[in-house]
Amino acid sequence: MDSNERPDVLIDSLPYFDQEIDYEGMRAKVDKLVEQEMKKRPASFKRDQVLNFPANFEFFKDSPVLTTEYQRVQQGKPIAEMDTTRYKLAEPEDKEDQEDWKKAVDNSKAQLQHQNLRMFNLELLQKYGANAWRLHNYQLEHELQQYQMIMEEYKQNILDLNKQRKSEQLQAGNQIEALNNKWNEMIGQTLQVEVACASLEVEVQQLKSYEQQLKTSLEMSNEEQATEDENNKTED
Repeated sequence: MDSNERPDVLIDSLPYFDQEIDYEGMRAKVDKLVEQEMKKRPASFKRDQVLNFPANFEFFKDSPVLTTEYQRVQQGKPIAEMDTTRYKLAEPEDKEDQEDWKKAVDNSKAQLQHQNLRMFNLELLQKYGANAWRLHNYQLEHELQQYQMIMEEYKQNILDLNKQRKSEQLQAGNQIEALNNKWNEMIGQTLQVEVACASLEVEVQQLKSYEQQLKTSLEMSNEEQATEDENNKTED
């Protein structure tokens, strides 16, 4: 999740360090949380735009040929065979009709011109085709090398980034673990101090009670001594 999309969410996971996903039942819990989070996303979210694609969208509306072909594929019809009647030298149906003869002659001229163009193109192909094809292959190989270099650069950048992420996460994880251990140790020490304080409070209460008992005993002894002295004076 991008932090720009949910600025209220703090990404604090360390996937290279955390091992809780391997705990029993943890993966199912994570999947459930992810599903709940996905439901909170707005309908206009860029990755969910495909879900809002209109059902009545008209494909190839600017190309009647592609529209017809698309409908043919949808209906499962076989592709129509190419009409070759245009390339045949058929005789006129009515050999007495001058117009039919004119059409046949025009068709013959068109066929002859077409064959001349084919011969011309074949001569050009024989003369320049091999070199043009080699040049085209060389350009494709050069483009392929460029794309491969870019791909290798991206792969190396991804590898370096993952190495950096792993190093930072392991360092952060070890630091968090050390701080957690220190926190547990301090909590343990605090509990020990609290237990010691409670024990001292009990001991102080016991000493106060013992002090009170001593005071009471001393007062009683003083009263008895005073009574005895008074009795002795009376006898004298």
